[in-house]
Amino acid sequence: MENTSPISLILRRWWIVALIAIVGGALGGLPTPAAPEADASTTYRATHTMLVNDTQALQGSSNVVSPNQIPLLATTGKVPARVAEAIDSDVNAATLAAQISVVFDPSTGALSFTTTQATAEEAEQLANEFALTLNSYLGERQDEIYEERLAASLDRLGELETSLDELTQALAADPFDSTLLAQRDAATRQYSVAFEQNQFLSQQPSRLSFTTLEAAQAVEIQQGGLAAPRSRTVRGIMGIALGMAAGVGIALLLGRLDRRLRTREQAEELIGIRARVVVPKSRDPERDRLVVRPGRHDALSDSYRTLRNLIGFVQDSLEPVQRARVTVVVSPGAGDGKTSLATNLAAAFVETGQRTIVVNTDFRRPRLAKAIDAEPHAPHPFMLSDLEVLGPTSLLSRSDTPDMLLMDLNGIKGSAGELVRATATMVPSLTGMSDAVVIDTSPVGATAEVLDIVPHADVIVMVVRLGHTSIASARRAIGVLRDVSNAPILLVINSVKRERSVYDEYTDQRPKADGPDHAKRSRFLPGRRQVEEHLESIG
Repeated sequence: MENTSPISLILRRWWIVALIAIVGGALGGLPTPAAPEADASTTYRATHTMLVNDTQALQGSSNVVSPNQIPLLATTGKVPARVAEAIDSDVNAATLAAQISVVFDPSTGALSFTTTQATAEEAEQLANEFALTLNSYLGERQDEIYEERLAASLDRLGELETSLDELTQALAADPFDSTLLAQRDAATRQYSVAFEQNQFLSQQPSRLSFTTLEAAQAVEIQQGGLAAPRSRTVRGIMGIALGMAAGVGIALLLGRLDRRLRTREQAEELIGIRARVVVPKSRDPERDRLVVRPGRHDALSDSYRTLRNLIGFVQDSLEPVQRARVTVVVSPGAGDGKTSLATNLAAAFVETGQRTIVVNTDFRRPRLAKAIDAEPHAPHPFMLSDLEVLGPTSLLSRSDTPDMLLMDLNGIKGSAGELVRATATMVPSLTGMSDAVVIDTSPVGATAEVLDIVPHADVIVMVVRLGHTSIASARRAIGVLRDVSNAPILLVINSVKRERSVYDEYTDQRPKADGPDHAKRSRFLPGRRQVEEHLESIG
């Protein structure tokens, strides 16, 4: 299950985004650093442009050198080697060829050589040398090929002439030999074709050559590297933007790694129950204290009263019984607010005139007695075997709240499981001597003895604490409860952040201790003494 949407993850950790954005803006707005000389490098580009001398040479089918071969001839073979030798370069011919760009345009007959070097002299020298060397090499190559073709043509003529002479002499001896006649005619035709080809070659076909149109002239090129803007304002804005982006990424990552319940909607979806009661986030000193007291009516205490009323509605919908109803308070894990809820729920029952017994079954971390201000007592002088003959009345302790009694076997020697099972046997008796029974259990996801208490429940209250309860423990707890009990389950969300509203002054009626600001507060939150003084003043 995903831990809410990406937008919710970002909004929940907005302070991370804001903090990193502020840090980024501060770092970006630092004084402008001195620009190092190495931030930008200067190079030079040079181009040597040549133009073909005879445009007819570009169109002839019998050209010694094809125009399409010019870029290849310029960058491979003898041309790069001659250039390297001419400029006396330590760089090999292949490296020099990689530094030159050769472009030939057949439509215009323009041939250009372009290179980029660290200095203007090197750029001009390399471009010019490649252009002149290629032009010279083209002439040499065309002469070599022409001479080879002409020599091959003359050799062919000589061979055909010799063959024709031999056939002529053979015919002189036998004039009527039809085979010799056919051979002589064929040889005559071959000689005629070879002679015409030789005559054509002897005419010296057009040569492909170029004339310099513009020698290389170096042009300075600035190649700047990445550098921070010189304006502090711009750098500050960029730092804020980058910081926000980094903050959003961190917030999303933390949200995806978060395995705790964070919102009411998430808890309701996971558990499958709509939360009718939410307990607002309280101050740490009030977290484990009894806040449902006479005269106190604020959001925190009224949330427990709301839960009491809701439990009453649920109990009224059940089949009538001639005993007190049992409310079992459970939680997925430790620290979810289970004991605090059980304590204040019992106090809320007492407010309605119900004699309430609060039962502790969390013997691993017993805190119920302290939470309801019960009288501390020495360890019980009983053994587990004595509980079979003793009635539950002898095991009840009084608290500071009238009509609220505590049933706690803590102090009797025995394991947690044994004490819970002993307590479970007394629950039916407790329902006959009270109007309401509230049982505080151990965490469902951490212990097994809670399963001995759940079958006695008429109503189960499951409390989860936002930001504390893990998703895995909540899923496991609701699964266990549904497997072992058919009792109605009420979901209570604890530690919900409460927004201020116009009703706060109306509902915030907690008793305040006298202090420097008590008089100022009392104008808005009148106490009993002020009301009596006001009644006396008006007669």
